[in-house]
Amino acid sequence: MWRHRFLIKGSEQELAWLNAQANRRYLLTAIRGNWYQFKKVATRYRIFSEYVPQAVVADLNKHNSAFKVLAKVQVQEPDIQIVYTGSDQPALQQTTVTSGNPKVRLQVALHLRDQAMNTINVSLYAGVFVWGLFLILILRQGNTDLMGVWMLFLLIGILAVLGLYRTANNLQKQISQLRRDTEQYDGAWLPTMHVFVKGLSAELDTEVPTLKSLGRWTLVGHSKQGLYWYDLQTLATTSEIKQALQPFVSTDTSVDVLSWLGLAPVGWFV
Repeated sequence: MWRHRFLIKGSEQELAWLNAQANRRYLLTAIRGNWYQFKKVATRYRIFSEYVPQAVVADLNKHNSAFKVLAKVQVQEPDIQIVYTGSDQPALQQTTVTSGNPKVRLQVALHLRDQAMNTINVSLYAGVFVWGLFLILILRQGNTDLMGVWMLFLLIGILAVLGLYRTANNLQKQISQLRRDTEQYDGAWLPTMHVFVKGLSAELDTEVPTLKSLGRWTLVGHSKQGLYWYDLQTLATTSEIKQALQPFVSTDTSVDVLSWLGLAPVGWFV
């Protein structure tokens, strides 16, 4: 059987989904773009995936091991393959799997997101053209009975596009987390969040890994009362910023985070 999924190749989400299928005795056999092929097997398999350089791929099938190569996916940038293996040996069913290289996962995720957005755009243009042509034919023939069919197709199309947008949004959340993990923000639009920390005796050390991973910090100014204002170019949410700051401020310190469209709090004086 074939199943369609927008998943980052080699990601934890993809691996969890593949193993869920394997628990139902549906074993991965091939991957074509975002289509996954499975076959029914008699035993349960544990699926693994890893990023493999081209020099190593050629030797994978030459060695006999407990792992069976199930599928391979070519990635152009960087020039690697994602290799999916499986094993039905009981000793390997509970093996802990470590995540792949986050930098490589980020590049793969960016490519997949671009594919998803291209699919959305093509679907929108094709859908508008087909539905518009269908509507013109209905109006010319004066057969209003077909309007119900046209409305049904329109509803199905809208739901399909919304589903693709939801998938793209989920991919973007994973990309944002990968950018923070790798601290690679090249090509990303980073909204500026305004962070106000009240009750500090000195400015924050924004070079510590936890804070630096959020994005680019800039100290705007501070008041005599210990209120510090930072501009933070980040992909993190308000709650994530506050949570990251908790270990570096005291319990009586207040933290206010305003969006990139927000204004300074009332009573702010530099």
